[in-house]
Amino acid sequence: MLARCLSASIQGMEALPVTVEVDLAPGLPGLQLVGLPDTAIQESRERVRAALRNSGFRGPLVRVVVNLAPADLRKEGPAFDLPIALALLVASGQLDPKRLEGLCCAGELGLDGSLRPCRGILAIACQAKIQKARAFVVPSANAAEASLVAGLTVVSANDLRQLVERLRPGIKRKSATQQKNKKTAQTGTTSSPKPSPSEALDSASPRVQHLAQKALAISAAGGHHLLMVGPPGCGKTMLARQLPKILPPLSDAEALELTRLQSIAGTLDSVTNLVQQRPFRSPHHSTSAAGLLGGGRNPRPGELSLAHGGVLFLDELTEFPRSLLDQLRQPLEEGVLWLSRARLRCAFPCRVTLVAATNPCPCGWHGDPSNRCRCSELQRQRYWSRLSGPFLDRIDLQCRLEPIPTSQLRHCLTETDSRTNNSLSADVIHQARIKMCKRNPEGLLNSQLSAMQLGRFGSIEEAAFKCWEQVVSKRQLSMRSSLRLLRVARTIADLEATSSVGKQHVAEALCFRCYDLVPGAMP
Repeated sequence: MLARCLSASIQGMEALPVTVEVDLAPGLPGLQLVGLPDTAIQESRERVRAALRNSGFRGPLVRVVVNLAPADLRKEGPAFDLPIALALLVASGQLDPKRLEGLCCAGELGLDGSLRPCRGILAIACQAKIQKARAFVVPSANAAEASLVAGLTVVSANDLRQLVERLRPGIKRKSATQQKNKKTAQTGTTSSPKPSPSEALDSASPRVQHLAQKALAISAAGGHHLLMVGPPGCGKTMLARQLPKILPPLSDAEALELTRLQSIAGTLDSVTNLVQQRPFRSPHHSTSAAGLLGGGRNPRPGELSLAHGGVLFLDELTEFPRSLLDQLRQPLEEGVLWLSRARLRCAFPCRVTLVAATNPCPCGWHGDPSNRCRCSELQRQRYWSRLSGPFLDRIDLQCRLEPIPTSQLRHCLTETDSRTNNSLSADVIHQARIKMCKRNPEGLLNSQLSAMQLGRFGSIEEAAFKCWEQVVSKRQLSMRSSLRLLRVARTIADLEATSSVGKQHVAEALCFRCYDLVPGAMP
């Protein structure tokens, strides 16, 4: 007898439909899996047998062939345990075939028949809705996540016996878990709370780092990449960790995409709502290329994609391998990372705000008036040669941080004037983003505008254009750097609630291009 059950396989950010076919035929007892299964699926033979036996069902005493169609698509993961078990029950006559029609199933089985959660459920749920599945069957631990997809009936259970009992009389109502999340499922979204107007940079931020705080506000408003250079202990890491706090809340589409991404990566905790906070990822400089960018035979997202919609913080930037940093150039420019393998090519979103921090030299004290630098000019040039010109060219904001004077250390323990600085508040940054998104029909941030869009929607005054041309000629900036200079000037004008970009905005944007000349003469 032949039985079928719908499921899906994760490929990149998508879940591709898979049909699980089970055929029972006379012959020696055994279970054979075909259809390019990985090791985890091959091992499901023993899990399914034990789960059926310990749940009180008969194991098939005939030859069993399980086909995962399409046969040319590589499948991986234990999520096929549940559809294989249900199809076996139908093929052996222990479950009515009509109860399995139109169902999409995913879940891992324990040897005792318990249903265990698996990754990528949100993506599979979206695919189930596309297939117009009658219901989506998942473990109870994944039910809340699956219920985030609007208009999809979710059936959940704690073990195989309980699930079969629910399926036998037919599906007449949604599971209790989905009823609990009905409001969320109807909208498919859960927005983050709007930031308080008084929310600004953390009170521990040093008062003396006004330029760095302004650079942080510009970065948050326009989505510009930021490089902070300064001696040890001047507050680079502390300032970088404040950036997610002043970023505007996630939109509904961003929250859904981020939740789906984390579900595929397996980093999503038990969830009843969409991810509400923007991510902050800080990989160590010893991270491999696969860990930072993503990889594997069946690719999974890396730190770059897991920071999508948030902040990727690279501390000790010059300690990262130069070849690894250069691999970030194209994804940072396009906001999408493409990973190609022999059998597939998939894309992971990576629209991040890059924040990097480094010391000015190997000893860390170059330019510090109170500490003597022990590095030679050649050592400093070699130090900065770890960063390629094209990589630095893609960083809009380059800011030098000065050491904190002893007289100002006490202010780090008290409330700072950043809370009274209106230009640094989260509400002002949120309003600036609203303006820039309304200004162009595609709703892009200033950092995402093309040259033509910048000229059309930038509202740049003639005096600002002349100042910009003089700066580009004098500093010999590349086309990319010159356009990024204008984008930063546009963001500064938005923070000041100015409709047009003036000469003063271009001049201020130029203050954040400190390291265009490295390696070579260092400021």
